[in-house]
Amino acid sequence: MKKSFSLIALGLCGLLIVGCQGKGGDNDDNEMTVSMSDVPEAVRASFEKTHPGATVQKIEKETHADGTAEYEFEFTQDGKKGEVELDEKGAVAPEDKD
Repeated sequence: MKKSFSLIALGLCGLLIVGCQGKGGDNDDNEMTVSMSDVPEAVRASFEKTHPGATVQKIEKETHADGTAEYEFEFTQDGKKGEVELDEKGAVAPEDKD
């Protein structure tokens, strides 16, 4: 009896874990690290214009379920760390606008 209860409890925990894996909110998005040469010219030009002399540490491309993409730059400029997300046209992504 005790062994049966343990097996049932273990099975339910397994189902709970598998069921929760699909609940993330942003699972429709796909993120990957890219290099500056992979960034579209409009995005690269916009970043370089608005952040002259910045040193880029990391660029992530986030592709949304609708096919659009955003590029998140992590950089250092004038000794300060910063981040900015730009859309495919080089404009600041909506969630980054104040």
